[in-house]
Amino acid sequence: MKCKICGTETNNQVSYLELDTWEFNSLNKEAKDFYPICFDCFDKHTNQFIDQEMDLELRKKRSQMVNKEVEAEIEAILEVEN
Repeated sequence: MKCKICGTETNNQVSYLELDTWEFNSLNKEAKDFYPICFDCFDKHTNQFIDQEMDLELRKKRSQMVNKEVEAEIEAILEVEN
């Protein structure tokens, strides 16, 4: 498969939901569930999107929320395993 953005060979695929979430508006979206997009292109686009849409404080708050959610999930998994 070739990346829809840069044309390099890739095995990475991105779901249409991720494309909508991260506003990949420049892509000609077809009726597919997954699109071949290499990690470098996906990473570059999402970082630009975050930099455009969020200021640093909001990014820090979001990061802290995610960390708490991950921590809670890890604790729940550990409780089940014990």
